[in-house]
Amino acid sequence: MPNPPPPETAADVLRAARAVAAEDAERAAVATYLRLEPGAGDARSPEGELLADRVRTTWDVLLAADPDVTVQDVLAVLGDLDLRPTPARAPDADAGPTRLAAWRPTGTPLPARAARDAETTAVRDAFVGGRLLRVVNHHDTPLVRAAEIHADLAWYAERFAPVTAADVHAFLDTGRWPDPRPGIVPAFYDGFASAVQVALPALDDLGLVGWFYPPTAFLDVPAARQREFARAHEYGVLDVPDGPLAMTWDELADLSTRHEVCGHTATHAASADVRDADAVRAEVTGPLRRLTEVIGRPPAAWAWLGGTDPDPDAPGDRAVLDAGVRLWTSNTTLRRVG
Repeated sequence: MPNPPPPETAADVLRAARAVAAEDAERAAVATYLRLEPGAGDARSPEGELLADRVRTTWDVLLAADPDVTVQDVLAVLGDLDLRPTPARAPDADAGPTRLAAWRPTGTPLPARAARDAETTAVRDAFVGGRLLRVVNHHDTPLVRAAEIHADLAWYAERFAPVTAADVHAFLDTGRWPDPRPGIVPAFYDGFASAVQVALPALDDLGLVGWFYPPTAFLDVPAARQREFARAHEYGVLDVPDGPLAMTWDELADLSTRHEVCGHTATHAASADVRDADAVRAEVTGPLRRLTEVIGRPPAAWAWLGGTDPDPDAPGDRAVLDAGVRLWTSNTTLRRVG
């Protein structure tokens, strides 16, 4: 079990918040904590109680600095302080961002302060009950960073246990993990070929389980048009190698035998973009059907661009829930929905 971090000062929190806000999330492995919901039993631990206290104090510090922050920003700051081999580099005071709140997709409004307070309380309650998961989110993992990525994943493998979707369900049922070490989920978004070329060999070498979230339409785009598609749909491309940007369906099928595959729409869409039957078919039901056909089982989880929580009144969200996806990944929570 990793040693608990020392208490941070308000200056430590603000330094980490400015570093995370200045960092390009597409270019970094962004570490965070997620709460797990709903939980059966009580996995209460001193570690969870300490983390819950740190959520409260970090929330107070960030809110005083930027009234638009959410608990997502709190969890990213604590992830940077606790869960990264090399924390994000804080910018110079005069050059750093004035805004600490994370980007939100167009059409995804900032919740009212009362709702943000309530979500912060819900996160703290989950952590007190031991319902927490450590996650490191990646996008493009370019060849020029292969040694760094392998070293980072090795750091995680030395300290944390791999986590499968079955492990999550077992924990939600029983309050127990199969390994005494805390679990880690390395997640890989957007279906990049670099995830197969760089991250996958490291995961397999180190015994970690990756969770892959590919937008299905990207895998169908001819290689010559993939850069254009990526730019049009706000993918973060770190380098421009010779050859395809997207992984192939055969590569996805192969990695699914050892890792988790999750739904992430067809094009890289946010829930707010999916409001009619045609959009639902294109971005939700079609991609889920295709993934199921290719990997031989339903996708383990779902995530929208922007990491929004499920809203049964939103057409796209309702379609995901009706399709039988069992886990929903948001910016703050891994929630069982089926």
